[in-house]
Amino acid sequence: MALKKVKIFVVVLLCLSCFCCRNNQQETAQQQPQVNVEKEKIAVNQEIVRRDNADIELIAKRYNWDLVQSQSGLCYQIIASGKGEKAQPKDIVEIKGRISLPDGRNIYNSAADGIKEFRVDRSEDAVGLHELVKLMRAGDKARAIIPSYQAYGISGDGEQIPPIALLICEITLIKIN
Repeated sequence: MALKKVKIFVVVLLCLSCFCCRNNQQETAQQQPQVNVEKEKIAVNQEIVRRDNADIELIAKRYNWDLVQSQSGLCYQIIASGKGEKAQPKDIVEIKGRISLPDGRNIYNSAADGIKEFRVDRSEDAVGLHELVKLMRAGDKARAIIPSYQAYGISGDGEQIPPIALLICEITLIKIN
């Protein structure tokens, strides 16, 4: 009788171990595609950053701009200094100038569109524009090339700005409220 109980126990144990192994194999099989997708996403993003950097370098050479790159990748140059305060998050700022695509198409031009006003870090404008304004003082004039990942990313804005587009800015920070 004791031998029969041991045999039953061994059979149950084998069945359980097979069931556990099968579940582990299924979980591993399910995790594998997710890992590959994440690796692919990272590779695509790295390629976008590489291309953006190459395009920024070409544009800077074309216009003979001496740009500084921030830690986030924004490339900018303060070309005229103002004497005002620096813009802070939540400030309402007014800018004038031009924001365009590399092919020259205007996204914003104060000559045609008027003064642009927005709240720093609280509007739907490009993240890179917010960063640029925070680097400026009232009265500063700056030029910048905003990489696509700091502009409107892989989707664009659905209207004027295509996917994966750099923005070229030449703006003056007129006023900070």
